[in-house]
Amino acid sequence: MTTDLRRLLGPGGVRPSADVVRDAHPSSVSRWVATGRLLRPLPGVLALPDAVGTWTGRARAAEQWSGGHLSGRSALALWDVVASPGALVHVAVGRRRNVAPVPEWLRPHRVEVTEWGERDGLRVTMPARSVVEAWGHAHVRGAGPRDVELARAAVIGAVRRRMVTMRQLRSELLRRPRLPGRADLCVLLDLVEGGCQSEFEIWGLQHLLDIPGLPPVEQQIAVETRIGTVHLDGGWRRVLVGGRWREVRLGVELDGAAFHGAPDRREADIRRDAAAAAEGWLIMRIGHRRGHAEPDVCRADVAAAFHARLDHGGWRAA
Repeated sequence: MTTDLRRLLGPGGVRPSADVVRDAHPSSVSRWVATGRLLRPLPGVLALPDAVGTWTGRARAAEQWSGGHLSGRSALALWDVVASPGALVHVAVGRRRNVAPVPEWLRPHRVEVTEWGERDGLRVTMPARSVVEAWGHAHVRGAGPRDVELARAAVIGAVRRRMVTMRQLRSELLRRPRLPGRADLCVLLDLVEGGCQSEFEIWGLQHLLDIPGLPPVEQQIAVETRIGTVHLDGGWRRVLVGGRWREVRLGVELDGAAFHGAPDRREADIRRDAAAAAEGWLIMRIGHRRGHAEPDVCRADVAAAFHARLDHGGWRAA
C-alpha cells in the first residue's frame, strides 16, 4: 500500500517531524527521506520537495522549526505591504533560542515577540514592528540599495494605506536605539508625517519646492471646494508683506508616473484642479519625468508663477 505523502504532510506540504512519525512508521519516514520523497529543510521539519522549492514552503518550515514568527520583509509580504518577500525568510526566534547554522535562505533574529497576527496560516509580527524590522534588515552590512528602496516604500505605503500610524512607528523606533539606519528612518518619518505620500513628493519637496527667495512651502494644504476638501502636495496660501497678508493661492502637485498616469486618475486630477480654481487657486503640476529631467526649469516656473500671483493678489490686513 502506497502512502499519500501529500495528504500525510497536509495542504502546505510541510509538517513537524514529530507529527509525521506519529501518523506513519519511523522506518517508512526514514526510507522516504533516503529516497528523496521527503526532505528535511530544517531540523525537526519534513517537507515535500516541491514545497521546499517555494518561498511559502520555506517560510512554513522556518516557522515550525523556530516556533517563532515571520518578521521584517517576510511579514510585510504576508500583510500585503510589499509585493514580494524576496529570496530570504526572516523569522524572530526568541532571545533564548540557540541558533545553529541554518540554510542560506534563512535569517533568524534573536528577538522576543509579544504581539503577533496570523496571515495565510503563518504567525507574523504586527505591521508597525515589521516595518521597523525591515528597515533595520535593509541597513545591515551585506544589504543593497534595493533593500533600502523597498524599506522606504514600506514605510510610505503602510502609512498611506493606514495600516500603521506614525505613533505606532515612533513607538517601535523608541524601543530600538541601535537600529541600523535609525537616523535616516527618523528623517523619513518626519517627511511622511509632514504630508509626503510618495518618494517623488519627498524628492520634489527637497529639490523642486525649496526655492531661494520664496517663503518655505506649506505641505498638504487643505482647500475646501464644492467637491469636498482637496489636499495639495505643496504651495503657498498667503504671505506676509509689509505687515499685511497678501493672497497667493498657488498650489503645486507632484505627479508620480504610475499613479497619475492612469486615465481615470487623470480625470480625477482635472476635476480637483477645476474645483480648486473655482476657489481662486492656481494649480501647477510637475510630472515625475520632467521634474527629474529639468529641476532648474521647474523651480523657475514655480517662482515665476508665485511672483505673478503675488503681484495680482489682494491685500488683507494683518
